[in-house]
Amino acid sequence: MLHVVDNLLPPDVLQELRNLCDIHGRLKQQHSGEALFSWRPESGEPRSLHAPTELAAIDRYLDEALLPLATPFAPNRAGVEWWCNTNNDLDWHIDKDEAEGINSGRYQLPLLSTVFYPHVSCAGGELLIADNPPIPDGHKGPLPRFRSVISIPPVVNRLVLFSPGILHRINPFEGERYSVAVNIWKQPTLTRPDPDTPA
Repeated sequence: MLHVVDNLLPPDVLQELRNLCDIHGRLKQQHSGEALFSWRPESGEPRSLHAPTELAAIDRYLDEALLPLATPFAPNRAGVEWWCNTNNDLDWHIDKDEAEGINSGRYQLPLLSTVFYPHVSCAGGELLIADNPPIPDGHKGPLPRFRSVISIPPVVNRLVLFSPGILHRINPFEGERYSVAVNIWKQPTLTRPDPDTPA
């Protein structure tokens, strides 16, 4: 499944997410470039290095825009994992529970992967999605092969939703490219928001 929605948010929410990405980029620098994941459960307290005012921005995005669209594709969720990609380049990968992957080598997969663009001013930077058959949850072993890709340009206020187990990457780019990535999970992930906190 691949679904693209344009003009998703009103300008004020779009600006809140752009500001959140700026803050996330600074937090990431403070943590030596480590990936910083946040977790928002369906019930209970979120796990995040972000301040409550910053979490309010992601809550508004999730509650008013993303989750109403995503629920038909992932109805039985335990929560969402989110982070910002601020001008970074990612090679081919499959979204998974990163801590579980390190611990067991297994690909524990989300129910759904999403990418949203609050700010784009770049040449290149397309989201490339491979045509590989999705790997199953619990897969162990090498990444699957593929023959072709779907190229989705980064466009301000664009949301991309896609099935789990699909290879994807960011095409190299010049300029600025911010995205908010949200994975929807059926169980809490082992990955912690602070890389110094044990799983």
